[in-house]
Amino acid sequence: MLRFFFWILLIVNALLLALNFGFLGKWSGEEREPSRMKLEKNADKIKLMTANAAQDLIDAQTKKVEPALACLELNGFTTADSKSFDEKINSLSLAARLTRTELAEVATNMVYIPSLGSKDAADKKAAQIRKLGFTEFYIVQDQTPMRWAISMGVFKTPEAAKAHLANLQKKGLKEAKLAPRTVSAEKINYRLQDLSPEEKQTVDQIKVAFASVQSHECKAKTE
Repeated sequence: MLRFFFWILLIVNALLLALNFGFLGKWSGEEREPSRMKLEKNADKIKLMTANAAQDLIDAQTKKVEPALACLELNGFTTADSKSFDEKINSLSLAARLTRTELAEVATNMVYIPSLGSKDAADKKAAQIRKLGFTEFYIVQDQTPMRWAISMGVFKTPEAAKAHLANLQKKGLKEAKLAPRTVSAEKINYRLQDLSPEEKQTVDQIKVAFASVQSHECKAKTE
């Protein structure tokens, strides 16, 4: 198809040139001479297109628009989740376009299940909690009265902690409680730049496995 347009443009140029010099006069009848003189008078206004220019025009019209590149931020990974995320995106070769930031967050409102008294009891309770659809929790194992309790989340504000407690009790964890407990948690954020549409789609699919992580598009850094 491109070659067809290329030859059409060359033929049109040849006809214009022939008409300019009167070579087509025998088909124009009595109007040949006035038409030729008129074309000679306006010869400076006629611009013939070279073969290279014609090809450039065809290329410009058929050139595909480059897809826009995306910038994506993913916030709120725990240390364990970040390791899993790293393993999943290693195959995408994003190291040169990835920025990883570690932040320490301090929270003072803990929602928890009181100590179960032993590791076995805590493990059984943890299995029940998973069946209810909760995955963000951990068994406390330090040498304190909280040993073998189950932390269901630590929050910066009392309002957020109370809302989570109400949800747990609604789902059947009536023994869940709220207590002040200062915890410093490390959070990892990622910034991914210059992602192709296919790469962004893959990252979005990977992110689905990390329910607590928030993502949003960002502006690319300027040089």
